[in-house]
Amino acid sequence: MNIFRFVIPKSLVEYITADSTVRQALEKMRFHRYTAIPVIDGEGKYLGTVHNDDLFRYFLESGSFETREAEKDPISLILDPTYNKPLSHTDSMLTLIDRVKEHNFVPVVDDRGCFIGIILRRDVLNYLAEFYPGDEEPESEKIITDRAQPMGGTNT
Repeated sequence: MNIFRFVIPKSLVEYITADSTVRQALEKMRFHRYTAIPVIDGEGKYLGTVHNDDLFRYFLESGSFETREAEKDPISLILDPTYNKPLSHTDSMLTLIDRVKEHNFVPVVDDRGCFIGIILRRDVLNYLAEFYPGDEEPESEKIITDRAQPMGGTNT
C-alpha cells in the first residue's frame, strides 16, 4: 500500500522556516496548540521538527522565561535534525506504522528531500481501525471477561 494516500499536503500544513526565531516558533505552536512543528528551508527542504521540549529546554538553559531573547535567537539554535526524521513518499506502510508509534505526525519528503507534507498518527490509526468491526469487544476485554466466568461445575 502506498503511504501517499495519508499525506496532508504542505499547503495545508503549518510549518516554520529556517529563518524563523525561537519566539516565532513558540507563538505559532501556541496559537495552533501544537506540540511540534516542521521546519523547512528557503528551498523547501525539510530540516527537522521543533518540539515543545526543545522550547522548554531553551528557556531553562537561558535561565529566563522572558521572550525578549527568543526574538533574537534563530530556530536553528534549538533544532535537532535527528528528531522526527522524514519518510520518503515511497516508504512502506510498515515503516509508516513504526514511525507513528513515536510521533504524532511524520514529515514526508520527495526524492530531493523537499517537504511535501505530513502524515498524522490519528489518520493511520483510523485507517487501521477500519479492519476491526466496531461491534466486537477488544481482545484484551475478552480475556478479562472470560476470567470472570465460573470455571464449570457447581457447588452443591
